[in-house]
Amino acid sequence: MHVGSATERPLADPVLASIDARMGFDWLWFLSITNNKLIAPVLIFAYHALGPQVPLVLLLNIATNRNDKILEFVALLAVSSVLAGATMALVPAEGAYAYFKPTAEQFNHFTVQAGMWHYETLMALRSGEPFDLVMAKSNGLVTFPSFHTALGIMVVYALRDYRWLSWPLGGLNAIMVISTLPEGGHHLIDVFAGALVGVASIFAVRMIGAYERVHVDGAARIGSETARLR
Repeated sequence: MHVGSATERPLADPVLASIDARMGFDWLWFLSITNNKLIAPVLIFAYHALGPQVPLVLLLNIATNRNDKILEFVALLAVSSVLAGATMALVPAEGAYAYFKPTAEQFNHFTVQAGMWHYETLMALRSGEPFDLVMAKSNGLVTFPSFHTALGIMVVYALRDYRWLSWPLGGLNAIMVISTLPEGGHHLIDVFAGALVGVASIFAVRMIGAYERVHVDGAARIGSETARLR
């Protein structure tokens, strides 16, 4: 993601905001109706609850000895990262907070740095100046597409065999997708693009898995026929 951010391509926020407007979506209006003491805390919780879900998927599958599901989830993360990284390099964006510049009062019920955690790092990478990558201090850099949205979809898919967990997390992550707008600082079109990345990653991994199964089954049949002929 850091490599994808290190580009001199013009920021695409004016175009992204224009697409939102053509869809009838007003980001500042949406921020205003969610910025209250009842809705904002729910959205904040949902947004930041996504992070722990990644190790949860891995630990649950380790505990149940589902190595196939572990490999599948790792493959989903890899494919989605490549797709998101390539897309953000082609369509760099700073995010809705940086673009619309709301006053502190307009988002005072959200976190202080809502949607702006990445900004300093993004600008440093775009400047071309030497940059020290400290993983412990790194923040998500992807604006377009929304990687939160993609990851939320993939987590629920990865837990599909554990319905007692996938259904509640599906509801939570649906709220999380909404929270990517006021808390994550995404444009609405970012969310649609993120959903596309998530679905495309699932499709790609399923196709790869099906291809491998066909070849493994074919090799097994050939081996069995050879053994019988002997």
